[in-house]
Amino acid sequence: MDIRELQDDELVAQARDWRQRALRGEKDARGFAHELEREVRRRFPRNDAPHALPPMNLLGAVPHTPQRRWKPW
Repeated sequence: MDIRELQDDELVAQARDWRQRALRGEKDARGFAHELEREVRRRFPRNDAPHALPPMNLLGAVPHTPQRRWKPW
């Protein structure tokens, strides 16, 4: 089976199926599941970086809220 010729839906289903086989302990399923998952990541890259980064503050400039102290009385 050529992984690159699989349709997107079929690829995702095969990756899920082979990962389940690997988790059940099937001997050679782990490597094939990894190959399928790698192709899924290649086709559908996840960009977790935010589009606009929040402004940076220096450590000395970070507003410090006073901590509540425990009162023994």
